Amino acid sequence: MSGIRIVVGVLLATFLSSAAFAQSARAVGTVKDTSGRPIKGATVRAVNRDASPSQITSTTDDKGRWAMIGLKTGAWQFTVEAPGFTPVQATAPVRVAATPPMGFALARDPGPIPGALDKNVLQSVTAANALRDRGQYDQALAAYQQIREQNPKLTSVAFVQASVYRKQAASEADPVARRALLDRAVNTYNQLLNDETLNARAKAELESTRTELQALPR
Repeated sequence: MSGIRIVVGVLLATFLSSAAFAQSARAVGTVKDTSGRPIKGATVRAVNRDASPSQITSTTDDKGRWAMIGLKTGAWQFTVEAPGFTPVQATAPVRVAATPPMGFALARDPGPIPGALDKNVLQSVTAANALRDRGQYDQALAAYQQIREQNPKLTSVAFVQASVYRKQAASEADPVARRALLDRAVNTYNQLLNDETLNARAKAELESTRTELQALPR
């Protein structure tokens, strides 16, 4: 009888191990800048509240490559960050087999507006940045919009405003609200491209945002 229990226990353990392995998936990809150069040391974080563990992090090598294993199949939210670059968020499905490589393109963080600007404008931008950094996205967006209306040639403000729309979208649990915010980011990039049709950075950011939109469930 004890021998039968041992055999049953081994078979059960094998079955559970196989089932867990069958649900385990992997994700790989690259992180580059908008010129196509690999970014070393970028952090890629995947979050899925229904998984255990619910968060997995990877760091890129000198060729911008990253990889994760042990992910539960399903939709994961990816956040990609690197010093000196604007973070990118995207939701993507992860499968056991044939999960395509994910490529992320990061744009340089515009940082503070150049010191040649009027002192009052610089103060306004600093105040808007403080609102953004505290997560007060609606107030920050209103402040950036006012700056843009008063200083239409400050294209860097449009980039920051669009990135705030994307940050706010990443914090939204409601897919409808998230889509609306990403649509606003797309509109902001399009407005910029109406005036600067050859702006490569705006084109890259626009494409990245559209990729985020396509990944959202309908």
